[in-house]
Amino acid sequence: MALTLKYQGRQRERNDNGFTTTMVWTGTQEECEAFAAEAAPGDPGEEGTLDSVRIYQDGGNIWNVERRYKQDQNGSYTNKPNIVYGRKSAQLHCGMLSMPIERNKNYKTHWNYYLAAAPSVTSVPEWWETAKNTIMTNADAQKYRWVLNPSECPQDKNGMWRTIKDPKYKGLSSYDISTYTITEIAKFGSAKSAGRMIAGKLNQLGKPEEDFGLTPPGFNWKCDNAEVSYNGGDWFAHLTWTRSGDNKGWITEIYGGLDK
Repeated sequence: MALTLKYQGRQRERNDNGFTTTMVWTGTQEECEAFAAEAAPGDPGEEGTLDSVRIYQDGGNIWNVERRYKQDQNGSYTNKPNIVYGRKSAQLHCGMLSMPIERNKNYKTHWNYYLAAAPSVTSVPEWWETAKNTIMTNADAQKYRWVLNPSECPQDKNGMWRTIKDPKYKGLSSYDISTYTITEIAKFGSAKSAGRMIAGKLNQLGKPEEDFGLTPPGFNWKCDNAEVSYNGGDWFAHLTWTRSGDNKGWITEIYGGLDK
């Protein structure tokens, strides 16, 4: 396969030190290694001064090579980005998050549940289309049951129950919503210093230093990626935070971290 610019593989970031352009190409390991060797940090390029080169595996025999270029505030090349060690910059991204279908604001029980009935019952109750949970009155529970699978139908002294209504969206268990992710990046003079920034953060609750005003009441953040990279002169720590899908937040009993 030929080395190609990855889909959505170009990003441009601005902070108080200037501009950073990140470009990612995809190809075989050999192609990525050869491309990475063509230039070294400090070399000029179309997008600025090459600041770092990173090669990583994307799955199977697919590899990526990432080049990061720097420019100052005036768009001029800079051989040594003037960033204070430990000072974080932040990038805001939008993405998709899979949520349990029951947390959709319009959710109805018949979206994903079968309605089962006792052997002698043939009628469909009026509440079948409006119910929002599996709770029933004692009288209804003697005749009906919500089940996720027909195999869950009970059997009583009168015989085996059976399903009388199929789900509206058979097999549906989740839906996608749009959410935000924030990536924090800070430069350090040593690997240990960069490692301390990300230590203990992965899959934990917390909050980026800059949230762009995107933390309404009830929402919270979880760290979904943490990494350290080296550009030949400095070490960079990266933390990616994902905002919860709704105001119920990431569950604090499941995830540890600062918010627990």
